[in-house]
Amino acid sequence: MSEKNLQTLRQKIDSIDEQVVSLLAQRLKIADDLVALKRKLKLGIRDATRERAVINRARRLAKSEGLEPAFIESVMRLVIAHMAGAERERVGGAGMWTKIQDAFADFPAQLSVARVLFKYGLRVRESGEIACGDIRIPAVQIAREVGVDRRVVDATARTILKNGELRGIFENLESIAYLKGVAQQLGMGVIEILPKDAAKPGIISEVAGTISHFRISIRQAVADDPHFVPQPKLTLITDEPVRGDVIEALRKLPSVQSVIVY
Repeated sequence: MSEKNLQTLRQKIDSIDEQVVSLLAQRLKIADDLVALKRKLKLGIRDATRERAVINRARRLAKSEGLEPAFIESVMRLVIAHMAGAERERVGGAGMWTKIQDAFADFPAQLSVARVLFKYGLRVRESGEIACGDIRIPAVQIAREVGVDRRVVDATARTILKNGELRGIFENLESIAYLKGVAQQLGMGVIEILPKDAAKPGIISEVAGTISHFRISIRQAVADDPHFVPQPKLTLITDEPVRGDVIEALRKLPSVQSVIVY
């Protein structure tokens, strides 16, 4: 295959990826309409019957297209979980995060900056500077990541420092060496667990116990805080890629909604 043919195929893949992202964005935007309608009908965010129907339909479509149904099911479960998290956030169901939302109620751009600071564990210094540990991060870099003006980043820092509760959070954030992005290169496995109720105790113990039963070591475990993240998940880095029987055992756990393997 010539270099020209390779580039042509890659361009086609890029075009398809753009369509996939665009369609997912459209699907997520429906969350606003769903929240309003569910409030009116006094319905909960999750509907197990509807979700099963969506998954089963996706599996049938996958089979008709010659795709592995289990793969498409994993994708759809991730999409459903993320959308449910977005809906939960819009109705104020993300615990402590609602307090942060209230603090930035009149400043949505600053809320976006606060999200990025929390996501990457970037702390706000007393001076108003943003830092990763003791390394200063230029406001312009954060602004570029969020898609806002640099002055919005500075304003966000000032808002945080003026609020005692927010200050106590954002002054003490720390980043970690997250192995997810390099696990495959290191010959490790990556498992993401979407729990049925992230606030329920014992999830990590239950999952870790199941994995250890198969004599697989966990090299790193990162659990999203259910009070800050709309759709929290537990990410496990194992010392080797996990087998199908391990995945099935995890899916049968009462606390697990779905399992995604990379």
